[in-house]
Amino acid sequence: MKILWFLAPLLTISAAKIAYAVSTAAVAAKTGGALFTRTSAAKIRAILEEVPMAPETRLYDLGCGDGRFLLAAWRRYGVRGVGYEINPYAYLLFQIRKIISRAPVTCHRQDFWKAHLGQAEVIFCYLFPDIMPRLATKLARELPEGARIISCNFPLPGWPPEKVIRIEDPIFFYQKRRFLCEQTG
Repeated sequence: MKILWFLAPLLTISAAKIAYAVSTAAVAAKTGGALFTRTSAAKIRAILEEVPMAPETRLYDLGCGDGRFLLAAWRRYGVRGVGYEINPYAYLLFQIRKIISRAPVTCHRQDFWKAHLGQAEVIFCYLFPDIMPRLATKLARELPEGARIISCNFPLPGWPPEKVIRIEDPIFFYQKRRFLCEQTG
């Protein structure tokens, strides 16, 4: 019996790694091969310092993974954010974290390309570089003027950042302006 208890953590870790691999493979065609990657606590702290929010702020996280950014924004500012995630493994982790924290945040197991983002005031994304041009066009078309966008690691083509900070990697901060719509929309 003692041997079985010793093996249980190893089997659990192995099962989690298999679930991660299967989930990633299942959505590879939609994500362009992008992997679920956790955003570091240092990056999240720095972003929340740069982008203060009121509790009523409409925050969207595109590809929210396990929800750590939405949960941090809720803990710090009381924001009830909305996430979109298609990876089943990441979505399950989000739901577990949400239950444990009792946070009033939401995650749609839906492709954010199909979502209308016109109500968003703040967009957070940590996506793959290949989709950033398409995302830049979608945001220019759908976001209201004044909406803020935070992109970890990869810039939005055609959008001049208001600020770039470096915490491990670059973090780009943008704000939607009317002139941008006329150029990219």
